[in-house]
This record gives sequence, C-alpha cells and structure tokens, in this order.
Amino acid sequence: MMWIEKLPNKFAKRYLIYSLIISLTIFSIFMLFTTGVKFLPLDFHTFLETSSLSILIGYQLIAIKYLFSNIKQTFDKLKPLFKDAQFQTYSDFLDKEIRKSKMGYIVILLIVIPFMLLEFIRFWSWKISVGPTPSYFYLFEPSNRWALALDIFNHIIGYLALFLLAIIVWRVINLIEIVNALDSNTSISVDIFHIDDMGGLRPLRNFILIVISNYFIILTLAILSYISPAAIISYETVFLIIMLLLGVILFVITLKTVRTMINMGLKQELGKINDEYKKAYNKSITIISDNEPES
Repeated sequence: MMWIEKLPNKFAKRYLIYSLIISLTIFSIFMLFTTGVKFLPLDFHTFLETSSLSILIGYQLIAIKYLFSNIKQTFDKLKPLFKDAQFQTYSDFLDKEIRKSKMGYIVILLIVIPFMLLEFIRFWSWKISVGPTPSYFYLFEPSNRWALALDIFNHIIGYLALFLLAIIVWRVINLIEIVNALDSNTSISVDIFHIDDMGGLRPLRNFILIVISNYFIILTLAILSYISPAAIISYETVFLIIMLLLGVILFVITLKTVRTMINMGLKQELGKINDEYKKAYNKSITIISDNEPES
C-alpha cells in the first residue's frame, strides 16, 4: 500500500483541478455513449447515475488526498498536550499505524468481492435461464461495438469507485483505531484552559467532523450511482446503506471518545483544584488554631 501513499503527492498542488477534470471527462464519455447505445437514453435516470458516478470518482480522489495529507498533521498539533517529551514515542507509534497496509488489503477484499459475487450470481442465473437478463448493454445490442465498449468502460469506472471507497474506509478505520489508542494513552494531558475551549483537542474534533461529512457524501453518491428504474433498492444499495450506518455509528463513538478525554481532563483539573483547596483549608485551620489564646 506504500504506492497509494505516494499517489496523492502527484495531485498535491492542483489536485482539486485534476479531480474536477477527471470527473468531467468520465461524465463526457458517458454522454458520448448515449449517442451510440440505444439502451442508454439521455433521460433523468441516466443523468443521475452517470453524474453521481463521475462526481464520486473525483470526490474520492480529493478525500484520499485530504486523509493522507492531514491525518499526521492533525495529531502533530496535539504535541503540547503530551507530558515529559513523550510525543516522540507517540509519533513513532502513529507512523507505524498509518503505514499498516495489511488492513487495507482486507478492507479492499471485503468491499470489492461482494459486488463481484453479486454480478457473477446474476450472470450465472441468467446463463442457466433462471434469472433476468443482466444489465449488460452488449446483451441487448450484440452487434453494437459501442455497447461492448460501454460495458467495459462502465465496469472499469464502477470497480475503480469501489477500490477508492475501500481505501477511504481503510483510512477511516485507521483513524478510529488511532483515536481509541489516544484515549488510553497516559502520557497525554488535556488542558481544559486551552484557548480552543476543548482542552487542545479541537483540531482532532474538527478533522473527525470533516471526515464524517466526506464519508457521508461519498456513500450517498455511491448509492445514487446504483439506483435504477428496475430496482431502486438492490443488494448493492443495501450493502452501501449498511456501510453508511456503520460508519456513522463508529464516528459517533469516536467523537464520544474525544468528549470523554475532555471530561477526564476536566475531572483531573478539578481534582487538583480540590487538593489545593484542602491544603489551603488545612493550613488556615492550623494558623487559626495556633493563634487562639489559651484558656
């Protein structure tokens, strides 16, 4: 997975422009196919499906660039919260977690393979005459080379979208693991008097909220790209909706972890204040007792 980490650097300076160009190019190619394939009419459904898929690819590239570029920087901003120069130890742990690639391969398989299996089952069911005709344009227009080219292009873009989605999910899981590890790290001390009013954790909270928003947008676009007039709710859309709900639940838990860290810092500070109050109180009692005249 190391090559994936290097990929966003190629888009570092103008990645927004490049992503927009990629989305517009994909959409234009789909529109070109509408002129050569009779079963791909230029109607609302075609526009919704192709535009969602085209925007999805570009948006995913932007999200991957943002995740890879900002996850380390976000946690580096927490350096002042660490005790006794322990941040270097945590930074080494962070680098190790970010570079873990085994989970990435597992996530890619778990997301891509179910869609491949669904497609294979539909094709096999049609082949043995027990299922409807798969949505391959070449099956409806076998003499049309444009239809064959559209099927090939559609599969390339569709599985590319799933591959990019898997990378994003892998990074999201990575982020959740790092935040949970941060909660159990005894070398961090939340400063409740920090100027950001969140104990110094506002950069982390804001980063999580941005990731949540992008995750929601990406899954919504993916769901829209699988909606068809024949089946608004399909196995693919159900799978993506479940991913969306699970992602939201995990992010809520992660935000709760951040809030727990802030509350823990508040309790620790209140404990210190209480200890100082007891010391001052006991000292005052001692002074008063020493100054009382003897009977």
